[in-house]
Amino acid sequence: MDDQITVLLIDDQSMIAEAIRRMLAPEADIAFHYCGDPTQALKAAANCQPTVILQDLVMPQMEGLLLVEFLRSRDAPTHQTPLIVLSSKEDPVIKAKAFELGANDYLVKLPDPRELIARIRYHSKAYVNFLKRQEAEALFKAEILRQAAYIEQVGKVTTAASDVERDAFQPDKLAEVAKRSDELGQLARVFTHMVQTVKAREQEMLEANHKLEELLTAYGRYVPNDYLRFLRKKSITDVQLGDHVSKVMAVMFSDIRSFTTLSESMTPRENFAFVNAYLKRVSPEIRNNHGLIVKFLGDGMMAVFPESADDAIAAGVAMFRAVELYNQERQQDGRLPINVGIGVHVGHMMLGMVGEEGRMQGDAFSDNVNLTARLEGLTKFYGVSLLMSGQALEHLSHLENYEIRFLDRAIVKGRNEPISVYEVLDAEDEVVRSLKLQTKLAFEQGLEGYRTGDLTGAKAAFEQVLTVNPADKTAKLYLERVEILSDRGLPENWNGVWTFSEK
Repeated sequence: MDDQITVLLIDDQSMIAEAIRRMLAPEADIAFHYCGDPTQALKAAANCQPTVILQDLVMPQMEGLLLVEFLRSRDAPTHQTPLIVLSSKEDPVIKAKAFELGANDYLVKLPDPRELIARIRYHSKAYVNFLKRQEAEALFKAEILRQAAYIEQVGKVTTAASDVERDAFQPDKLAEVAKRSDELGQLARVFTHMVQTVKAREQEMLEANHKLEELLTAYGRYVPNDYLRFLRKKSITDVQLGDHVSKVMAVMFSDIRSFTTLSESMTPRENFAFVNAYLKRVSPEIRNNHGLIVKFLGDGMMAVFPESADDAIAAGVAMFRAVELYNQERQQDGRLPINVGIGVHVGHMMLGMVGEEGRMQGDAFSDNVNLTARLEGLTKFYGVSLLMSGQALEHLSHLENYEIRFLDRAIVKGRNEPISVYEVLDAEDEVVRSLKLQTKLAFEQGLEGYRTGDLTGAKAAFEQVLTVNPADKTAKLYLERVEILSDRGLPENWNGVWTFSEK
C-alpha cells in the first residue's frame, strides 16, 4: 500500500466541490472525488476508498448528522475512515453532536486552503498508518497460523519419536506429514522407514544409554559437573587421583550454631532429616552464585568461588535468606529457629582430588582454608551471621552493594598474624540490620577508643551502642575486653589486636 491521499467530498453544492477541487489541485499526492448525492455516499466511498471524507452538514436530500451516523455505522466501509464535517457557521451544539456521532474534525466552509490541506494530510496519514498496522497484523496472524500448522506437524514427528521410545510407533500417524513435498515431509518418510528397519537395534541402544545416564547421574552426586569443568575434565572417567587447580579463590565455611544442643533432642533419623532439610535449602544458593561445594561437614559445608569474592558474599546473603524462610516453616511446626555462621576469605589454594585409587573425593588445601574455618568459628563470639576477612573485602568488585561493619583486628587460634574481620549486615534480619546501622557511628568511636587505649571512651561508646541495641553481642564482647584490659592494664605496644585462644 502506498501513501496516496484520496479525498471524498459529500456536498450537494457543486460550487463548493469546485472550490475545494481547486484548493487541492496543486497537491500531486491528493486525489479528489466528489459525491453530490448523500444517499449515494456509501457507494461512492466503496468505489474510491477515501483516506479522508469531507461532508457537508446541510443537504436537502438527507440531514447531515444522520449521514454522519450512517458513515460511522459498524457495517459501513467508512466506519474507520477519518471524517471532517463542513458547516456554514461555527455552531457549538451541532459541532458537539457531530463529534459525539464519530466525526474526527470540524471546519467552517470555505476554510483556508492551507488549513484544509494540513488537516487532510494529518487525518489521512493517521488513517493510512492505521491501515498499514491492520495489514501487518493480518499478515502476522496468517504467518502465525502457517507456523502453527507447521509446528503441529513437527509435533507429530516429535510425538512419533516419543512413540518409538514407548514401542508404540504407528506409521499411519505420519502419513499426512509424509505427503508434504518439503524437508519435513522427507524427514517423516525417512523416519518412518528407519524406524521400521532398525527398531530392534535402537531399543538396545536406548537401554544402554539409559543405564549410562543413571550411572553418570549417580556419579554426579559425588563429583558434580561444575567440579569436573573446574578441573577441566569432560567426564568423570577422565578424573585421576591428584588432578587439581591452584589459584586465588574465595572460600566459604558455614555451619549451624549450637547444632550439638539441637541434635541431642533428636533421634538419629531426625538428625539426618534435619541436616538434609537444611542443606537442601542452602546448597542451591552456592550453585546459583557460581560456587562449588567442596564437601559437606556434618551440619555445615565448605565451598569455593573461583571467579569472584562478590559471588561468595552474594551466596552467603542468599543462604541467610533461605534460612529465614526455613525458620518460618520450623516455627509454624512448633520447632525452634536455627542460626548459621558463615565465614568468607580470599587466598591462594589448591582444589583437587585426594584419596587413593579405590576411593577419591574432592578437597581443598591451603593455610587459607584453615583460616576461613577459624573465621567462621568467630561468628559465635561476635554474634553475627556472616563474617569476611580483610582480604575478601579487598577483592570485592562491588563493595557498594553491601552494608559492611568493621568488627576487629584479631589473631585466630593457630596463627600468628592478625586479620581484619568485617560483618556483612545484609545477612541479618531487617530489625537487627537497622539497629546496627543506627549505632554504627558510636560503635566505630568505641573501636577507635579501644585501639588507641582510651578505655574510658571506648566503654562509654559501647554502652551507648547497647542502650540502643542491647542484643549487639559484639559490643558486649568489647565491654568484656575493656574490663579485662582495665584490670590487667594495657600491654606494651598496644595496637588493638586481640588474640583468640578458642576456635
